[in-house]
Formats: sequence, structure tokens, C-alpha cells
Amino acid sequence: MTVTRNRTHRIAGVEWGTALLALATCFTFTAGIAAITRSFTTAAVSTVCIAAGLVLTLRILPPNR
Repeated sequence: MTVTRNRTHRIAGVEWGTALLALATCFTFTAGIAAITRSFTTAAVSTVCIAAGLVLTLRILPPNR
């Protein structure tokens, strides 16, 4: 019997499903903030803040080995 290694694809150091879920959440919050405030500037600032938080959060998650 041969040994196979099923390595999952990783995005930013985490499994792709976790990264896609985080990205979808980021887009949902951004769209919600843009709809509530009706301000492009506020939506742009919140997008940058949420994206930075997303990157930081994905960096601190422990790798699955």
C-alpha cells in the first residue's frame, strides 16, 4: 500500500474554506456599512479596517499540521 499525503491548499496560512468564509464575512460587513451610511468614504475606511483585521486574525490562527 502506498502512502499518500492529502495536503490541503492554504491561503494566508489557513485552510481555503476558512479564508473564503472570512472573506465573505468581510464583504458582507462592508456592504452593510456602505448601505447604512450611504457614504463612499466611510465604506472605504471600513473596508480597509476590516481587511486589516482579517489579515491579522488569519495570521494569529494556529496552523493545522
